[in-house]
Amino acid sequence: MSEPDLPAPIPAWLAYLEEQGKATRTVQGYAADLRDFCAWNLNEFGEEVEAATVLPRDIEDYKYYLQTGRRAAPRTINHRLAALSRFFKWALARGLVAHDPTAEVRAVRLPPRRPKSLTRQEERRLRRAVEHAGDRRDVAILEVFLGTGLRVGELLALRRGDIVLKERASVLTVRRGKGGGMRRVPLTAEVRKAVQAYLERLAVPLNDDAPLWQGARGPLHDPSAINRLLAKYAHLAKIDGLSPHTLRHTFATRYLEANPSDLRGLASLLGHSSLNTVMIYTEPTEEDLLDRMEQMGVADVSNGAIRSRHLARLGPARR
Repeated sequence: MSEPDLPAPIPAWLAYLEEQGKATRTVQGYAADLRDFCAWNLNEFGEEVEAATVLPRDIEDYKYYLQTGRRAAPRTINHRLAALSRFFKWALARGLVAHDPTAEVRAVRLPPRRPKSLTRQEERRLRRAVEHAGDRRDVAILEVFLGTGLRVGELLALRRGDIVLKERASVLTVRRGKGGGMRRVPLTAEVRKAVQAYLERLAVPLNDDAPLWQGARGPLHDPSAINRLLAKYAHLAKIDGLSPHTLRHTFATRYLEANPSDLRGLASLLGHSSLNTVMIYTEPTEEDLLDRMEQMGVADVSNGAIRSRHLARLGPARR
């Protein structure tokens, strides 16, 4: 397709965006999106776009072309449609068009994005890196993240009295989670031992009101301190993109691997009021689907073998 100059009033809209302080790259991106639509229109109809005559059907046809002819990624298609929508809303508000042809055109549904979590191998490398560094506090922080799924703000808000360490009944209390809710999270033996080892190494025992996580300069209270801590160990463990949320997602993934049908339990542990929020963890990957499809073949072969053995026992007269 050829690339025409952008017809009026598109340049005026782009100038308006610049006046509104939009970043140069953003304006350039919108210009590229509109230019692509104009090039498609010229190739399809042999004439330049006239904003006032564009029909909803034209936008649908362009979307169809991007999906089937261009085979563009869903996010690319939605980006193009969003640019057209913003332009036509601007033009409609200024009386340059009588209607918005994008109003009824729906974006392409994006495939669900499973939250990033650590692989088993990455998790082992991370644990080894923290253990080898020898800081009991850092070990305890990592184990609490991986063993409870706490948000970073919830972790930093913990006081000594919020954590009860008993051999068979250790529990952690989140006083004010997201949305203001309180919840209690049981602690596994591994988490209990890590926190106990950290507390025993403190020079001065903490009273119940003292912040749980202490540093050389006082209590940890800023999420950036946790991010720096994780960045250090991620570098040692050769892991990209490690964050508190990655560890939260890792906890959720491991929980459902062990308890596939317990969405309600996971929602309670994570502090979610709706089961819909944790449904994302049940979305299968392509590898999961392939494994399940291959299991279908294994089951067919297995069932066929069982049936053959059964018929053989019956003998020819009873088949």
